[in-house]
Amino acid sequence: MGPPEESVQKKRDFQKTKDDDLDAFLTKREPSKNAKPVSSELSTKKPQSSESDEDQPPKETSDEEHDNQIKAARTGRAAAEAYHDVAVLRKKSHEHSHKASKFFHKYKSNEARRQKCSSRAVAYREKASERREKAKEHRAATKEYDLELRGAAQGKGDLSPEALRNKIAVLERKTAKQESKARKYESLAADQTEKAAKYRTRAAKFLEKNKSHESESRMYGKRADNLEKV
Repeated sequence: MGPPEESVQKKRDFQKTKDDDLDAFLTKREPSKNAKPVSSELSTKKPQSSESDEDQPPKETSDEEHDNQIKAARTGRAAAEAYHDVAVLRKKSHEHSHKASKFFHKYKSNEARRQKCSSRAVAYREKASERREKAKEHRAATKEYDLELRGAAQGKGDLSPEALRNKIAVLERKTAKQESKARKYESLAADQTEKAAKYRTRAAKFLEKNKSHESESRMYGKRADNLEKV
């Protein structure tokens, strides 16, 4: 009977030890009754600065400060308006300058065409003059052969009258041809002179517009400079 009693006694001691350990563990985990939660204390506290700021009334500006603010606003508005006016004047000045440049380019183009037409007219007149000189030489030679023909009729010439008549006919034909070419070159010279006059008129018109827009550009530029100085 001895061994069973010892085993029962051991079981009782083990159960008692287990219960004591459990009680001790629960005693450590149980919070103290006097302890207060930290979060509740922090939540109940309110910032003193916010309450003081809300309680203070807004600061009123004095009359002098109000006048200064009005003056500053007026000065800013005047400066903005002046800047806008300067920008508008600069824009107009650049527009007129661009138009003046465009008309000056047209003026130079028409002036170059006028000079080219004038040069052609001079060249055609020179050619016409050369043809006139050749026709004059042919007339002089024709007169000489005519004199020889008269002498041949009297038996004084070396050539026969028929040969002299052929030479005279050839020279007259050459004279007429040279006169025709001379008139042709004179007609071409007249055409080139007329074109030169047309281009000269256009160039003068574009130059006038160029000068007008340049004057407008300078005027707006000076107004903008004076406004910036003020």
